[in-house]
Amino acid sequence: MLGNRSELIIENQMLNRRIVYAINKAISEDIPQKKREDRLETNNRYIFAVGDYINDYLRKYVVKDKIELISFKRYAWEGRIIVDRENKITYTISTFKTLKTIVRKYRNQPHYLVILLYAENGECKGTTKQMTIGDFYPEYKMSTFDVDVLDDDFDKIVQGNISKTDGYKHYIVAYTSEHDEITAIALLLLDKDFVEVDKMDLMDYINPDFASLTGTQYEGTEDMEEEQEQRPLPLKLKSGVKPALRAMEEEA
Repeated sequence: MLGNRSELIIENQMLNRRIVYAINKAISEDIPQKKREDRLETNNRYIFAVGDYINDYLRKYVVKDKIELISFKRYAWEGRIIVDRENKITYTISTFKTLKTIVRKYRNQPHYLVILLYAENGECKGTTKQMTIGDFYPEYKMSTFDVDVLDDDFDKIVQGNISKTDGYKHYIVAYTSEHDEITAIALLLLDKDFVEVDKMDLMDYINPDFASLTGTQYEGTEDMEEEQEQRPLPLKLKSGVKPALRAMEEEA
């Protein structure tokens, strides 16, 4: 799409393909394979493991040329931000379910997407201010935070890699998956209130011929350092562990 960059998504087909490839490979190939290999009674740990696989593939398949990856931490949870230097766009990956949770759940501290949308998409305006869940249920109104808190948290997340004054916009690749398959995936441009400004469906990018797109043959994999993620939790959690896990669930 072309037009006012504050109103319409700038399409980067190659980058979109690589991001979708990373997400789809994690969900439809690697997690199912790990479940088959481990054959455990339950697989709760894979709630977090999906994100770990995706982030690993972002580093392997997406970072190239002027596409970079910013690493950041929120409490005990680690995240990644894709940076397109040429078009001045940042990307993060989320589920549609998480986006709905952010809007309706009161928080003492801002979710990282609240911070990124405030800092980068503050001038964007949703084209249709449709009714949201908060309009029907006032108790679900999204938490408001002091500007100084948001500015300080933004600086901590991006660590000097970009600035609010650089003119970046933030896009979210949101998806839904069922039975180890992506059932919906789209590129979203949201305003700071999480109202949709523009949307681009990405389902056509599922299962591309990745080697032909990049001219590169990827062979082998590196250890994904998921040992801690795969260890079963102890029956009794030490003091301070429960809040940390709670924080990870809220950020993921």
